[in-house]
Formats: sequence, structure tokens, C-alpha cells
Amino acid sequence: MSRSRGISIRVLSAVLALSLSFQGCIRYRPEPMEKIPFMERAQSQTQDGVTVTVAVMSNRESKRAFGVPLAKKRVQPVWLEIDNQSETPYVFIPRNMDPNYYSSEEAAFMAHFRQSKQFLEAGVVAVLFFPALALIPVNFFAARYANKKMDRIFAKNALPSNIIMPKSRESGFVFTSVDEGTKHITVDLLGQKGRNTFTFIATIPGMKADHTTKDLADRYPEEKIIEGNVEDLPELLTHLPCCTTNRKGTKNGDPFNLIVVGELEDVISIFTSAGWGETRALTVGSGLAMAKAFFTGDEDRYSPVSPLYHNGRSHDLALQKARQTINQRLHLRLWYTPIRLKGKPAWVGTISRDIGVKFTPTTWYLTTHKIDPNLDDARDYLLADLIEIQKSSRFGFIKNVALEKSTDPKKNLTGDPYFTDNKILVIELSSEDTVPTVFPWHSPLIDKA
Repeated sequence: MSRSRGISIRVLSAVLALSLSFQGCIRYRPEPMEKIPFMERAQSQTQDGVTVTVAVMSNRESKRAFGVPLAKKRVQPVWLEIDNQSETPYVFIPRNMDPNYYSSEEAAFMAHFRQSKQFLEAGVVAVLFFPALALIPVNFFAARYANKKMDRIFAKNALPSNIIMPKSRESGFVFTSVDEGTKHITVDLLGQKGRNTFTFIATIPGMKADHTTKDLADRYPEEKIIEGNVEDLPELLTHLPCCTTNRKGTKNGDPFNLIVVGELEDVISIFTSAGWGETRALTVGSGLAMAKAFFTGDEDRYSPVSPLYHNGRSHDLALQKARQTINQRLHLRLWYTPIRLKGKPAWVGTISRDIGVKFTPTTWYLTTHKIDPNLDDARDYLLADLIEIQKSSRFGFIKNVALEKSTDPKKNLTGDPYFTDNKILVIELSSEDTVPTVFPWHSPLIDKA
């Protein structure tokens, strides 16, 4: 072999290696399902001889199990087993679990390595460094092989049939839309004698919700707890300030216009069942992600909310209902109080609607929301929302006495003006479906109704 030929081979090898280093070598290596611990969180229910078991994968678990970051494609696998030991055949209705569910073929296709992208990357890098390599798009063929393997993996692990015959069992994954924090799962089975419905609430690892950073159990010593009846609530709230404040308590923010009565678990499960999302704790990572979503207009159902303060503490729980863009959302903040009504804690809070975003130097992420000045609309929306899902046992309105007496301009901490009828909505939650009644306080709003 001549010296020049040897040099050419070495150069070719070096450029090929350089080309692959620019592209990144495609490797598709999903882990065996038995190594993924998601089944530790499985839940089961039995009705009429049928046992249904569900388990939801976290974003990290689905990436390990299926070899690709499915959450980035907004896909979340839910493992489902239906064990039908009855004498009746059943049909599983996947659209009632998620109207936007994906078939296994669709989910796999969405996760495919794009061969056109690999071809272009390989060609561009090769032409730049050694024209002959333009004919060797290595990752083009690797992507093709990986995609075929991916199709087999998805098909193998999908629920094989929606028809569950008597004395049989079907199990596999249903590919749903991504939820974080809390996910509500409905499994509807249609049989000859009617419908069997199984409902589950799953907690998904991965999201650090703001309320998980608060120690509510030890917040108030026993001697600080105030036991009362619903009739006592207006009197118990006579010392409530008009509004939230900044950290130093020197400037008023959003006014208090909401009280929710219920355990923390009920607040989260009921609100999330109505489409409200938990919010991430405000960290550097979540703040930067929120700022990015602000500027791109992307949806972020779990973005953190900026802190407001009551008695020197930021909110204990925040929930939001986002539109297609993060810039528009309903959101509420709640503070845990020592007041107990029939043993259930009362939460005092604020609710408003974000209608846009604006630049501000007052936050380190340089953005904040602009609120709808009509605060009562957001408050009344929440009441209608909870009545619609039949999870409010009682409701009523009481005066925000301090706000009614205040002569301060009605503006929030970022200068947005607002107007209100100075009423606080009080909602008592119910874990069972119910038709609400009205609290026994006198209120002009109730009289008008």
C-alpha cells in the first residue's frame, strides 16, 4: 500500500468519525419492562366480577421503557389490565380514558428518528469535510433500523384488544396525553347489562409541586386551632386583611375573594378532576422554563405562580387552568388557616384570570402576567366549575369588610387595576357527587339570585 493511499484511508476514517460525532450515533436501547418500577404504584378495583388495574409511567420511566422521550411528544403510557371473570363480554372504550389518546402505531411514529434529518445532517457534514462521505449517511440507515424496532416494541406492549371476553384477561399500554402531578383515569367498560366505570387518581413522580414544599401538618399547634360552625365563619373572618401583600407586608397585592373548605387531598383531587393543574415550585429551572414559555407562547399547564404573601408567608397551594398559551390562564392561590369547620380546614385565597404577559424588572425572570381587571368573573367561573362537576356541597358569599373600607387604589403589586363587588366566595367541597345548598348568611348576591 502506498504512503498516499494509507494517508487517504486514515483521513477518510478520521472524517467519518468526525461526521458521526457531529451527528451523534443513533442507538435505540429500551430497557426491559420488568426493570421499570412503575408497577409499584399500580391500583386495582373490582366490580361485578371484573378487576381493573392501572399504573401510570412517569416521564423518566417511559423514556427508559420505550427508549425515546415520549413526554416531549406529549405522550404518556398508562398500563391497563382488565381481568374479566364474569359471564359477560365487555368492550373497553379508550376515548373515555382520553379523547385524544394515541394508537400504538401513532405513538411510535411520533417518536421515530427522522431519516430525512439524519440524511441531511450526514450530507452537510460530509460535504464540508470530505465530499466523498456525502454518499455515506450512516445514521440514515441506523434510524431506519431503530424505527422498525421501535414499531415492534410499541406494538408488543400495547393493549392487544378492546374486547374482553368472559373468563379472559387483556393487558397492555394505552397511550394518553401527558399529565404531571395528579392524573385522573377513567376506565369505561360497556357490557350487555350496561356500563361499568372505574375511576382512579394516580400520583405521578417527577414534578415538584409547590404544595409539597410546605409543612402543613405542623403549621399550627393544637391550641391555635379554631373550631367553629359554618354560621360562625363571617365572624371568624372579621380580622382578615383586605389583600395579600409583598414579602415585607408594605404594599397590597391581589384582594382576598375566595375561601375553600376541605382537606388538602380533596382540594387537589377535586380541582384536578375539573381540569385545574397543580403548579411547580418556583425554582431556577421552573422559572427559566416559564420565561421561555412566556416568549414562545407555548402551553405550560403547570408553570409556577409568582409569590404573594399573607401573614408573612407565601401561598401554600396554587392551582391553574391554562389555555393553549401560558400567557392566558385562570389561577388561584390558597393559604392554610387554623380555622376548622366540622373538622375540615378552611383555606383563604385569591383567584384571577391572566390575559397577557408583560415585561417587569421586579422579577428575576423579567416577566409577569397582566390580569383581567374583572376579578368577580374568575371567582364566579370557579363556582360554576365546581357545581358542574357536583363537588360543592355548599356555597355562599360574605363581605370582604377590610376591602370595602379601604381607600387604597385597587391595583395589584405590578400596577394592574381591578374592580370587584368586594365579596368573598366560600365553597365547601364534597368528595361525593352532590347538589349544593346555600350557606345561611345574608348576602345581597344571594337575595338577587
